[in-house]
Amino acid sequence: MKKAVLILMPLLIVGIYANSKKIDPEETTTVKSIGEKTIIEGTTVGKYSKPGAPIDMSYKTTKVDANESADVNITLTTTAQSGKVVVNINIDDNLTLVDTIDTNQSFDISPDNKSFNINMKVRSEHDGLYYIRMLTKVETGQHPKLRSFAVPVMVGENPKPITKGVNFLKAKSGENISVSKAVETIEVIKEN
Repeated sequence: MKKAVLILMPLLIVGIYANSKKIDPEETTTVKSIGEKTIIEGTTVGKYSKPGAPIDMSYKTTKVDANESADVNITLTTTAQSGKVVVNINIDDNLTLVDTIDTNQSFDISPDNKSFNINMKVRSEHDGLYYIRMLTKVETGQHPKLRSFAVPVMVGENPKPITKGVNFLKAKSGENISVSKAVETIEVIKEN
């Protein structure tokens, strides 16, 4: 009985914690039509964030047709008082940067400067839902804190996500779940 409790208790705790951190994707992204343009806005401010990574992101992109340039405006904000924010930007295949920007950027944090803007233009020759991925690192003198973000870029009338041989299942909420192989070992510790 004790062994079963020892094995099941951590699983119960993990399940309760994971369930309490559900995020509805509809809460973080909004789509607005302004005239002939469709604007996609999103933010992580006020939503669940990685504990210990003091950085949030807000974005605004325009939905465009194939071969048109989409404006992408990203704002990173931090609660850190000092240090540096380092950003590594990676864009999906078939999505091209129109203007030249440094894909590895860094910003100095000060009490007066905690918000940083990254503006770019991208385009694609093919319809689809593409992503600009960012790996951010907050260096505050201690161990660096990492957090990743993805900014959607919609191209075409009915953009569909571009998948590369990844199997997705749907959760009850409609959220995609990727299935990966994993190996787990459990060791039972005997009491003396």
